[in-house]
Amino acid sequence: MTNRRLLAKLSQRTWKVLSAYLKAGVRYDDAAPGGVIAVQTFGDFQNFNPHLHIIATDGCFYGNGLFIKGPQPAAKDLENAFRGEVFALLKKEGLITDFVIDNMMNWHHSGFNVYCGKTLWPDNEEGLENLARYIIRASFSSERMTYIPACDTKSGTARVIYHSKNDTSSKTFDALDWLAQLTTHIPNRGEQMCRYYGYYSNKSRGMRKKSGADDAVPALMEPVLTSRVMRKSWARLIQKIYHVDPLL
Repeated sequence: MTNRRLLAKLSQRTWKVLSAYLKAGVRYDDAAPGGVIAVQTFGDFQNFNPHLHIIATDGCFYGNGLFIKGPQPAAKDLENAFRGEVFALLKKEGLITDFVIDNMMNWHHSGFNVYCGKTLWPDNEEGLENLARYIIRASFSSERMTYIPACDTKSGTARVIYHSKNDTSSKTFDALDWLAQLTTHIPNRGEQMCRYYGYYSNKSRGMRKKSGADDAVPALMEPVLTSRVMRKSWARLIQKIYHVDPLL
């Protein structure tokens, strides 16, 4: 619980860095980027591996719903700023000292990594869908899991064999250990693992609605789908996850 609490605070500081970076790339005082940050706690084999997945605008909104594209972010610049925010947060929480920070700042490999993917345009429907699914993906994949019943093991203990994403390695767990490790990644009740920031935040949307402005998120391209086709599209996405057609 404590780890996820820190990750929630870290997502706020991460947006602080990314927002300032995106605003610096445009020339408008009221520039407002938008972002969605999903907190992930798991690694390839259910190990605790905290990291953040982010979908962000590649520029800023300004004026009355206008949009201006900014420069392509440089991962190295964001990595250095992000590292500083992490150290500041951990120091404020009393988890590290200045001595530890100075020591880690001199490491040859910082231990931090920022990856900036390619820009996705509105007409790339498959790419947008895959990206949205990826940032909030589940902590495990049933396709990568092999269950061995207790009656088929020499020890009489049920086991789970879990394969890596690239299928080059695997790890074997006692079934109960697998379940115990899996449950550590389940959020607590009311805990938000996906947060909206900047132009997409609830506060910004509420202010636009209160001022009488259209709360529809502007796009660089006009939508080409009718409302009927859009409903079918959402139904298809629901069916892909729950294997049930909501229109039947």
